[in-house]
Amino acid sequence: MAIFTKKIIVKKDDIDVNGHVSNIRYLEWFMESAVEHSDFLGVGVRTLQQINRTWVAKEHHISYKQSAFEGDELILKTWVDSVKIAQSIRKYELCNAKTNKIVCEGWTNWVFVEAQNYRPHKIPIELIGKYLETKDNS
Repeated sequence: MAIFTKKIIVKKDDIDVNGHVSNIRYLEWFMESAVEHSDFLGVGVRTLQQINRTWVAKEHHISYKQSAFEGDELILKTWVDSVKIAQSIRKYELCNAKTNKIVCEGWTNWVFVEAQNYRPHKIPIELIGKYLETKDNS
């Protein structure tokens, strides 16, 4: 499978009123990494626009393991774990680079749809191949 890895340095704007990274920010990082991973594999937004398709999130699940704080260096990994006819499960793992402990992990159920009407559409085999081939950016 193609694993995408990204380094994140926690900034002041990522911190919530409790003094640690906001729960919403983790989801934003997950969503951003999914887009970046697709771009890296050559199947990003522009490619999908050419075939009148897009991905929409059906469901998110995040499990928080420990807090992250301003200045922490985090390593985010994401990959497509499984594919069905018009859906795929993308997983995420965010670790503290210093301790190598998992900060949070999760998954998103993405649905492949027609761009104009958002009706589910069969994922092309070529697209599946890109996501599942052994290729990473680390």
